[in-house]
Formats: sequence, C-alpha cells, structure tokens
Amino acid sequence: MLSIIGYARSGALDYAYRLLRDGGYDQLGDDPAALCVVGRLLKDRALSADRAEQGTLYLEAAEAYARAGEINGAAYPLVNAATLSALAGEGARAKSLAARVLEICERGEEEAETPYYRAATRAEALLLLGDVASAKSCLAEGIARAPLAYEDHASTLRQFGLIAEALGQDSAWLDLYRPPRSLHFAGHMGLAGDDETARQMFRAFILNEKIGFGFGALAAGADILIAEALVEQGAELHVLLPSPERLFREVSVAAFGADWALRFDRLVAQATSIAVVENGQWCISTKALQIANEVAMGCAVMRANALMTEAIQLVVLDSCGAGQGVPGSSQWAHAIWAEAGRRQRTVILPRADDSVDVVLHPDDDPGVDLAALVRIEWFGAEGNPQGRNIAARLADALAPYATPSASARWTGEAVVMSFDAPQMAARAALAAVAALKDAVDLRVAAHYGLVKRIDDPFGGASLLTGSTVALPRQILLSTPPGAIHVTEEFAAALHAGPVRNCPLAGYIGDLPEDEFGRAVRLFALRARPTN
Repeated sequence: MLSIIGYARSGALDYAYRLLRDGGYDQLGDDPAALCVVGRLLKDRALSADRAEQGTLYLEAAEAYARAGEINGAAYPLVNAATLSALAGEGARAKSLAARVLEICERGEEEAETPYYRAATRAEALLLLGDVASAKSCLAEGIARAPLAYEDHASTLRQFGLIAEALGQDSAWLDLYRPPRSLHFAGHMGLAGDDETARQMFRAFILNEKIGFGFGALAAGADILIAEALVEQGAELHVLLPSPERLFREVSVAAFGADWALRFDRLVAQATSIAVVENGQWCISTKALQIANEVAMGCAVMRANALMTEAIQLVVLDSCGAGQGVPGSSQWAHAIWAEAGRRQRTVILPRADDSVDVVLHPDDDPGVDLAALVRIEWFGAEGNPQGRNIAARLADALAPYATPSASARWTGEAVVMSFDAPQMAARAALAAVAALKDAVDLRVAAHYGLVKRIDDPFGGASLLTGSTVALPRQILLSTPPGAIHVTEEFAAALHAGPVRNCPLAGYIGDLPEDEFGRAVRLFALRARPTN
C-alpha cells in the first residue's frame, strides 16, 4: 500500500490506481487502511480532473473515507469524508460527519500525529458546520503550537480554501494565517557597501512584507546588501549562482574589493541552500546568468505556491536603465516578473562607483545554448493490440511541437527532443502522455540547462553534448509509468514568467548526487485542470 501512495505522489496517479485495482485493494471494504488509500487516490484524481468529473470522484472518495471511519472510529477518515462530501455538494451529509468528528475530538479520542493536526482537524469540522469564528480560534491555536510547520499550515489552508469555495463562504480570513512570503531579489553591482539608507530600506521592506524566503545571487552590490537584510530579519537565504562558487566569487565579488569577498563568505555560511545552475561552465556567460535568474525567480514562485502564499520581487535598478533587454540582467528579470503580473518593488538607486561596468560583458561561447531536453520511453507495446504502431502514434502527438530546433529523434530505445525553452517542452511531454496513456506505459523526463552544439561528423544535424543531455536518461531510471519527472531547473523556469495554464509541478525527491556533488531535485509534472 505504501508503494501505491508513493507512485501517486511521484505523479503516476493512473498507474497507482491501476496497481490498486490489480491488487484487489479497492475491494477490501473492511480494511480501514486500504479504504483510506482508495479515498486518497480518488481525491487526488478529483483534484486533477475537469469540473464535470470532480463531483463523482469526490463522492466516491468520501464514501471510501466514511467507510474507514465507520470501522475504526477515527477522526482522520471522517473529517476527510465530511470535506469531500461538501465538495461533492452533499452539504447535509458533510455537516453530519463533521459533528461526529467534533464528538470524537471532545472525547479526547482524536489520534492525529501532532498537536497541530489535532487543532486543525477540529477547525476543519467547525468550518464545515459554519462556525467560522471557532474555526479561526482552533486554527490559530494549532499554528501557535507549531509556528514553523509551514507545509502543514499550507495543506490546511488549501483544504479550507476548497471548503470555503464549496460552501460559498468568504475565505479572506485565511490570509491572516498564511506562511511568510517568498522574495526574488536582484540589482546592479554599483551600490556602495556602506550605503546605510539602502540597507534600512531593504530591512523595512522585508519586515513589512513578512518575507520568509529569499532567492537570488550574491554579486557585490545590491545582491549582497539585500541578502544581508534577509538574514538579519531571520529569513531563509537561498542562493542561485550562474557558475561554480569559486569563479563567481572571483569575478562578481572579490574583483570589487576584499570587504565584499568577506561579506560573500559570511553569507555563504549563513545561507539555507546554495545551488550552482551550471557546474560544468567555467565562465559567467549571458546564458548562464539567464538560467540562474530564471531558476531563482521560479523557485520563489514555486515556494510560494507550495506554501499557499505570495511571491514578490525586489529589484534595484539604476537611473539609466542599464542592461535593458540583456538576458539575465536585473532589468530583464524585472520585465519578466512584471509580464507575469506579480507584485514587485522597484528601487532606483544611482551607482556609487562609476568604475563598475554598467553592463556585465560575459565570456560567451557561440556554441553554447540553453535547451530544454525531453526524453520519452515506453514499455509494454509488444503483444498489445492497442499498443501497435506506438512510434507512429507518438510522432502524430508530437508533430505540433516539432520545429527545426526541436525535431523528434528516435534513438532506438527512446524519443528525444530539444526545445529553446521549457514551456513548449512541457506541452510536448504532456501531449505524449495524454495520447498514449491507455495504450502503453510511457515515461518522460526533462531537464533545462546549457548545452554545447557541435557539428555532426557524419553529416547530420548538429549534436548536443554536455551533462544536460545525459541527465534525462538518468532520471528515467526511477520514473514510474505514466509520470513526467523534471529537474528543478526545468520546473522553476516554467514558473519564472506568466503561469497562465502552466502545468503543475510538485517536488517528489532527489536523485543521488551527480558528478559535481550536486543532488538533483525532481518534480512531477502534470496538466493543470481545465475547469
């Protein structure tokens, strides 16, 4: 049963449900654990389904949870049954189940894992009964007992938001209980290290906006001043660098003075995480700066999405608009964020040191490009009447996404495609799975990074080389049937700009460390419901 839940969490929801049916677990009507798994899978399918299908799936999930609660008398399955009944439009049944949950809680029989969830369970039942004031009090009590359990808080807020929508309640009160906001920060390198006015401005902004997580680089100037303010205010600092740490420190920090280098070292030691988006590149190129900024912006957005809160941006620009249109520059990041319609704070501060280059001129290699690589493999076509001619069906599904730079190529064991950006790559991956999910076990992996283009010595199209090219094949070794697993770089870049109809990406775990000692964070990609 645990493996079935694991497959569901990894994005292979249809495969997990197939395993459930094939194992006969959906027929175990007297096993509370099996019934809870059935309810969990049906609920997940409902959340991913179109609105026309959701009601039926919610009701089926509620039935499974209610049966489990009848057998073991526990509040957990009953409160889930109550909420799912409300989402299915069964208001009277939802209230009846919620009342039973409160009775269990009042008798002290609730067996939730943590004090937070005991309080949250009571709050959920009260909300279903329409007692919003008492629900607020219970939720506040639970958060007070576990103030840093942000993931748990977000799960509750997500559930309460669904309930409020289903019952026609005002959900604005939930904003008071949201985790801290995420911040993407960037700025020019011309700020003086002792600019106290700028430091106070950054500290006040972080405090007033309740920033808890900051994502950006650590170049001399605005980056370091903002990062110091984040640490001083107790926020997590997540550093995204465009090149190996030693090279970045030398070129973008130490070159502007020994004091900057010392402050950089101090922040590195205080950072919650440090990631180098391209360890294999030993120069700071325009494209490396672009992907580092894309990943930083996207990570801020994904953290906010996961915690049911908001991502905002703080950018320091100069008065002359230096860097406008240059990929990876602060002006460029400012424009990308604005295009997405997210809140941002723009600070115009003059450069204190005219010797600092207005625009960083990186060492660009014309053979290096950014590419979103997709690899598709399938199993089970042999002997399956519906699985015949799989390659032809896959070619038809991928045809709308093929371009001269993204033509599909059959390697003898997989189909691979290369795109200029993750947006089209994600659409192609989702189209492939949707077209063949009923005929064959399809697995898809994708990564976004720097590649080296070289001429094919045998006269074919240009070839792509580098660690970016090899990574999707490695990812597929642990990807279950029906799932699309992508790297954090791919998922983050998807979220950097406008996210209208953007696929959903959920963190599922890490691959073992790569050759550079970096653990590869993986996300399950799935289509956003078209409600």
